[in-house]
Amino acid sequence: MGFDRPFAFIIGIPILIAIEISRYRKSKQFNYKFFSYREILIIILSIYIMGLIAITLLPFYSFRYIKPRANLIPVFNTIKDISAIPVNMKGFMIKFWIVNIFGNLFLLAPLAAMLPIILKRFRSIKSVVVLCLFVSISIEFLQYLSMLCGNFRSVDIDDIILNTLGSIIGFGIYSLFAKKFKIKGK
Repeated sequence: MGFDRPFAFIIGIPILIAIEISRYRKSKQFNYKFFSYREILIIILSIYIMGLIAITLLPFYSFRYIKPRANLIPVFNTIKDISAIPVNMKGFMIKFWIVNIFGNLFLLAPLAAMLPIILKRFRSIKSVVVLCLFVSISIEFLQYLSMLCGNFRSVDIDDIILNTLGSIIGFGIYSLFAKKFKIKGK
């Protein structure tokens, strides 16, 4: 059995359950409230991270050779690819680019929206954007490594740009939520 997409959940859910049981027992031992919006968000964030790993990194390897390549020229190659769509593939490729652009734009938005609620040190846009930039670069680097393992992945600077812009959108969602529910800043 390979490390395919369901594998992230097959391994991740039992680990999450074990961690939550341990945290619940610890809360009883020290007599503090366990079930709160923060705990629910931690569980949601954990499931989101499993999904993020499943979508971006799994399967990690294959048994074929693929020459690793990366697009390091921002925006230009994407525009060139979109403008050079063959007529017989126009519908398919337009759908592909819409999913690709919006998927990358909103890939890290949930992380940027939930993390400031859970951890106070991420209640500034700078800290969230830097973290999401690091996560995005890490994903692209791991995707490049997966190409060395025979997996076909796309490594693209545009993904990093869109992920980072999405983190700004996610932080904006957090900011609106924080004002409405009066979540205090730093």
